[in-house]
Amino acid sequence: MLISVVIPVFNAEKWLDETLHSVSSQSYANLEIIVVDDGSKDKSIALATQVLAESARPHTLIRQANRGAAAARNRGVEAANGDWIQFLDADDLLDREKLAVQAQRLATEHAADVVYSDWCKLAWRGGKWRESEQRKPIIQPDALADVLSDRNFLQLGCMLFRKSMLSAVGGFDTEHEPIEDVGLCVKIAMAGGRFCKATSDRPLAFYRDLPRSFSKWNHRKFIESCVKNAKLAESNLQKCANARSIDAIVDVYYAGARFYAGLDWSRFDELVGDIEALRPDFIPANPARLRLLSQIAGYRRAERLAALYRRGRNFYKAMSDDPLAS
Repeated sequence: MLISVVIPVFNAEKWLDETLHSVSSQSYANLEIIVVDDGSKDKSIALATQVLAESARPHTLIRQANRGAAAARNRGVEAANGDWIQFLDADDLLDREKLAVQAQRLATEHAADVVYSDWCKLAWRGGKWRESEQRKPIIQPDALADVLSDRNFLQLGCMLFRKSMLSAVGGFDTEHEPIEDVGLCVKIAMAGGRFCKATSDRPLAFYRDLPRSFSKWNHRKFIESCVKNAKLAESNLQKCANARSIDAIVDVYYAGARFYAGLDWSRFDELVGDIEALRPDFIPANPARLRLLSQIAGYRRAERLAALYRRGRNFYKAMSDDPLAS
């Protein structure tokens, strides 16, 4: 089968050479490379042109005005000739056997819509990129709960997607960045898509954990994107409600509520309302002290009391550290 590797690029000259070589050096033979330049201002286009010209792989270079990674990926899928799509961000990497291992799995799992494998974060340490955290996701047949869970997070590069399923769910939501990859998996799970795992003795995809990543410098928008994914999943509960899915959605709302506690009480109350609509007697599992206080006073009140305690503790610490205060 032909696999189309879609790589969105925006000002990625620092990483693109290595990323493209990790694709062109795949042991799997039947693939094409589609690079979508999303309005880069650096030398990404020139670098991509050079590397692709030196590759024996069929390739296409598309240029467009800056519209974001989701739109660039959708554009790449439109141009793809393959029935299966590999997405790869311009700073991430694939193991040489990645596509071969997953294609072999698909040869026996004909009903699959997404095949995934273990993946690994890379951190910059001691002047080089080193493996820092291996992730081993497991997606059960009722996939909705698992694709929402950070424990089972499917980094985009670790997956291979059936093109017809991407078309059926409308591809990436261009108004939903970041975490649009989770949103895509939520839509596939809601559509009844089947996820299967291609096992391996090592990670097959590698994610560079860059300090500039969106989730680090705009945490509020990151949280809201997670909540949006949970809202999307909640819209499916009328058709397919189960305890695992409800718990996964509540977990996302709870993370949002904790983020907004003491920061934006109005938004906090909205999210607690979302929690209580699904779990009227909600008591958080962690942290232990908050759980105990919630059993006595209810979660909403317990979180407010905890915020007052943290504020008082921080004030006392600041006064203790101030030599002019003594």
